[in-house]
Amino acid sequence: MPPAFVHRIAKYDPADRDEHGVYRGAEEAVGDHGPVEAAYLAAIAAFAAAAGVDRLEIREPSVAGFVHFGTRPPAEGHGLGGLFPADLAGYHDGADVSLPVALELVRAMLREQGAWCRLETGEAFAVHVGWDQYVYATGGLPL
Repeated sequence: MPPAFVHRIAKYDPADRDEHGVYRGAEEAVGDHGPVEAAYLAAIAAFAAAAGVDRLEIREPSVAGFVHFGTRPPAEGHGLGGLFPADLAGYHDGADVSLPVALELVRAMLREQGAWCRLETGEAFAVHVGWDQYVYATGGLPL
């Protein structure tokens, strides 16, 4: 069964897309660490609240290694400092985190600090950060 909602959250103006939907505007694919980032996080929090979700599971966690495809070098601790111990205990597939921690994980991904994962609660809600500052939120099915 398909989810009740699927949203691609982006900072890009839809008017700057060509006839094939490809973005052709001047906005750079890097985060601002300010109001745009806050808007992304507020949208995710609103979708999670609408789905009745306050905890999510980490899925497919990774951290930057020798090869890093982000536009910025990875941050010390992969952007996970303060969220998990230095040995990354608790940052594993299936780990249960609160919505505030999940939002901080999304912030680290938007900032391309070296960590990446999907966050989900069954079919009720899922969020992940894709290339070029696109965030995908899906869900809406009963828990």
